[in-house]
Amino acid sequence: MTKNLLTQSWEDISKINADKFTVFLGIAPIEEHGKHLPIGVDFFETEYWIKGAIAQLEREHPQHTWGTLPTIPLGFANMGNFPGNIHVSRELIFNVVYETVSAIAKWGVKNIIIISGHADPLHTMAIEQAVEKINDENGVIALAPMGSIFHAAEKGIEVPHSVELSRKLEEFPNDFHAGWIETSCMLSILPDCVKSNYLERPNISLWDRDMMDDKKLAQVITGEGHIGFPKEATAQLGTELNADNAQIIKDATEKFIIRKGYECYVSHPLSDKPWMKLHQI
Repeated sequence: MTKNLLTQSWEDISKINADKFTVFLGIAPIEEHGKHLPIGVDFFETEYWIKGAIAQLEREHPQHTWGTLPTIPLGFANMGNFPGNIHVSRELIFNVVYETVSAIAKWGVKNIIIISGHADPLHTMAIEQAVEKINDENGVIALAPMGSIFHAAEKGIEVPHSVELSRKLEEFPNDFHAGWIETSCMLSILPDCVKSNYLERPNISLWDRDMMDDKKLAQVITGEGHIGFPKEATAQLGTELNADNAQIIKDATEKFIIRKGYECYVSHPLSDKPWMKLHQI
């Protein structure tokens, strides 16, 4: 069963069988997503994917309790000085995740899954470092799989994409921010929040290596705010993308609960780069 933990008393939570209890925690920034998408894209995606994963888990594991908490509206990024951006430091992301999950651990929870719809590697790795510290102190109780899920091919994680979606990913790569991928997801999740001018947005391309160059990034997104190909979006593609992400989160969660085969979800593929990590934590 699913429980919104905000509706439970401390006594209710204490009576949940810890061996069959998993808590999901989302964290995602509020930030601009072009002229055509709302500033809550990452937040909405995070909550939608968690809900989709839990729906599958609940059907297959009815004796398990799936606990949800409010998504934390914070994230690290550098998407210029657009109105709507609320970006915080990586250190704060680390501390918020570490302290929040440490508090949940004190309840006796053995399975905590942290999900973020925000793919910035520095954001993702700050979360992973917090989880690493938590697991060092408590034994393995937490997993933040999104750094691996967003780079599934590099991590050897199988994704059940259709032929059409696979073709689109190959034809329009480097769709990093508010492009056809996120626009499609939002056309499926909250179509009324997608402005029809997404069909008029120009194609803006940037190589992944240049995403770490603040000056180049600022030049490219000035006046628009997106990186990618918004006009290629469709609600049908969004439905598949959302379903695929929910499915992979569900798979990662199942493997983590039994502590078998989850290792490929532990770290971002760039986590072996020392300059990408926080050092004074």
